[in-house]
Amino acid sequence: METSEVIRNLRIKNNLSSKELSKILNISESSVSLYESGKRKPSLGLIIKIADYFSVSTDYLLGLSHKENENNMAEKDFSMLIENIVYFLEKSDYIVYDGKMVSKTLTLILRNYLVGILENMKLLTTL
Repeated sequence: METSEVIRNLRIKNNLSSKELSKILNISESSVSLYESGKRKPSLGLIIKIADYFSVSTDYLLGLSHKENENNMAEKDFSMLIENIVYFLEKSDYIVYDGKMVSKTLTLILRNYLVGILENMKLLTTL
């Protein structure tokens, strides 16, 4: 299931209007509509905010898992979080940060930086 469908389903399941969800997330109602229609992708920060509000995993919200919430240690593992962000950056046609489009070049730089963090963390945890 696409992120847009998951957001819409969660909103409806929780008996929220688009207007109510926009107030909760501190975004415009038109942004909610764009996210739910798939015409725009939410930023990583907003993905986390939505997942926190609805108490679902970011994997579920991104369509990477069919389980709304996995209560195991891997879900809280920092490396898994970074890996999910890297995956998101690789699969997204574009990303938006603070309402502004991020260039493909900057997205690639961010992805490479995060991969570097993962590699360094692996080295540090083996010491």
